[in-house]
Amino acid sequence: HFTQEGIDKREAPFCYPVELAHGFFHALMSMENLPEYIFLPHIKAVPLLDDNPSSQVCPLIQGEAYYLRSTFQDRIELLKARGGKLLQPVMDLSSGIETARTPLIRTALEMGISRQEAEEAFIHALENQRACLNEMKHLGREALRELESTPDRFGVVIFGRPYNAFAEEAHMGIPHKLASRGVMVIPMDFISQEMEFSKNHMYWGMGQLILKTARFVKKHPQLFGTYITNFSCGPDSFVIGYFREIMGRKPSLTLELDSHTADAGLETRIEAFLDIISAYRQLTQHQGRQKLHTPFVESKVILENGAAMVATSDGKTIPMTDPRVSLLFPSMGNLASESIAAVFRGSGYHAKAHPPSDEAVLKLGRANTSCKECLPLILTTGTLLNYIRNQKKADEILVYFMPTGSGPCRFGQYAVFMEDLVRRLEIPNVAVMSLTSDNSYLGLGNGFQKKGWWSVLISDAMEDIRSMLLADAVDPSRAMGVFREEWEEILSRMESGAYDRIKSQLKKTAHRLASIPLKAPPDQIPVIALVGEIFVRRDHLSRQFITETLAEKGFATVCSPIAEWMRYSDYTVKKGLSTYTLDLKGKIGFFIKELHMGRYEKEIKSILSASGLIHPEPLHIERIIKNASPFIAPDLAGEAILTVGSALTEVVTHACGVIAIGPFGCMPNRLSEAILSRAMNRDVKLATDPKNQSLKAVLSDVEDLPFLAIESDGSPFPQLITAKLESFCLRAKRLHETILGIKNGTPA
Repeated sequence: HFTQEGIDKREAPFCYPVELAHGFFHALMSMENLPEYIFLPHIKAVPLLDDNPSSQVCPLIQGEAYYLRSTFQDRIELLKARGGKLLQPVMDLSSGIETARTPLIRTALEMGISRQEAEEAFIHALENQRACLNEMKHLGREALRELESTPDRFGVVIFGRPYNAFAEEAHMGIPHKLASRGVMVIPMDFISQEMEFSKNHMYWGMGQLILKTARFVKKHPQLFGTYITNFSCGPDSFVIGYFREIMGRKPSLTLELDSHTADAGLETRIEAFLDIISAYRQLTQHQGRQKLHTPFVESKVILENGAAMVATSDGKTIPMTDPRVSLLFPSMGNLASESIAAVFRGSGYHAKAHPPSDEAVLKLGRANTSCKECLPLILTTGTLLNYIRNQKKADEILVYFMPTGSGPCRFGQYAVFMEDLVRRLEIPNVAVMSLTSDNSYLGLGNGFQKKGWWSVLISDAMEDIRSMLLADAVDPSRAMGVFREEWEEILSRMESGAYDRIKSQLKKTAHRLASIPLKAPPDQIPVIALVGEIFVRRDHLSRQFITETLAEKGFATVCSPIAEWMRYSDYTVKKGLSTYTLDLKGKIGFFIKELHMGRYEKEIKSILSASGLIHPEPLHIERIIKNASPFIAPDLAGEAILTVGSALTEVVTHACGVIAIGPFGCMPNRLSEAILSRAMNRDVKLATDPKNQSLKAVLSDVEDLPFLAIESDGSPFPQLITAKLESFCLRAKRLHETILGIKNGTPA
């Protein structure tokens, strides 16, 4: 059973299964006789079903071990005080359930069980689990044989995840509601779908199972699907779309549940679904052969003889440097997009950065998505369609730049979605491009990687300079005019591709910016650290111009840099946390690349710091990971650990407050919000730098540190967020005054 009290203790607006997890854990920890051991594993991946590179579970399921530990820390401490132990192995089952051997045996040893006993127990458990899985498939085949023996009957396959579709506490009796009406109900994991394909780049294990089973159900004339999902389910915001695409005209039912779902509504929808199935079966029995649709030929970016080419919709193959080809970058804050576009132009491409998103782009994106996807996907969809409708020439071949990832968050599905969108709308001569090791970075080579790194470093630093000028310039409007003039000069030098010319311009820019009249020395200006999801924290519309709002209140905003993500990506490769592996030659090349990256970072930041508007301190990704590690394991790859680590690293040390911002429903952001809501306090901050006497002095009378979590859907912030922001700023201002007082030897 679960308790409502436990659900109410959650520290972020989680999905229904995670709410239930809080309720179940609280019930367990409220027992009069606490258990000796609590098994709370980090399940990283389920067994891989097809040739996709991974089979991860979503960040919130992976993060269960961390947010429950954080939320119920007091009860866990009580458990430990009574001699109990929390067992938290990391289990990556992508290579098969037998790979659970090592973490489970290690767990048994923690419990004082001998290795021999543990080995024997594991072998026995593995045999029983395999027998169970085999029996499930056998029962599924028997059910299909029974169904097929009566052609007039039909069956419904239940789709979903085990914790929402097959748990009685979560599925609200939906399978029973179907079965009570005489319908054969089959759980999806009873279906033998081994010969089916899931979806390109489907790195979620449950997504693979859902889509493979969907293809089987689509082909079977007597099977129909009911998809049980939950409000705000991140993976399902994409997987349901893929599921419906597979089903095509075949009826299916999607039921989205949460704690407020009414039983009567479910009954009505199930009745209607069954009626539609009956009508559909009668209709298809009398339909003749349908006229075949002329297949649409989509444009693609390919690598041919080491060069990037575009295969057009009319069957031609032309170089990407051809004047007819435009390379479009969506805006992620105008500085980052404009700088990378300049680098591509310097390499011979006709690259352009789309202007920052506005309400029209947001509206267009919402009209062409389900609106359940995250905000960056909605905006980049609107950007693409806005360009096609309003700017694309008739003979123009458009290549849309869309980065990708390997999970576990939704970002890696963006490029897949864009390709599907172009195909669904049958838009000719529009291709989607991603740079990955799989396509050899389209033959751009190491020289391009260096230039790309320069552009990232420069745009990151200039973003922080812009923020400081907004807050501290005597005449912010005039300062922005000077800033824009200098930025155009920098773009011109970046397009040239010559590092010496870029450095020369940066020195001139730093000198000119240093001459702008300021209200106060920059180190006297209170600084807010803006962390969170990489797109939203840098896109003006997504963050609702919070940098400008804070500047009006006297705060400069330092935004977590894009370089942080690039450094983190390298960290995951180096530590073996990525799907990419390196041989000896690769490791040597990787080491050399890191040295060059460090040198350029130090040099570029040093030059621009001469403006007096930023500090030249380099990124320390290992420190960020180390500061987050007590709360979230590095094995959970993605932005959550960066958000937690950056917040704890920056607060007090470089900033008087932290705002974590992300898209509505962002899984990593909700995970980090739950952790930071508890971790942003004096004791945790002191633990990051225990020998720092100045830090101890600042925090002597401070308990909780200024922290605010914001979710954005692209609309103006509601009144509640505005009120929280006001309160946050008051607390941040007080902390800033305390920091200045200690620094100047005159504590408040």
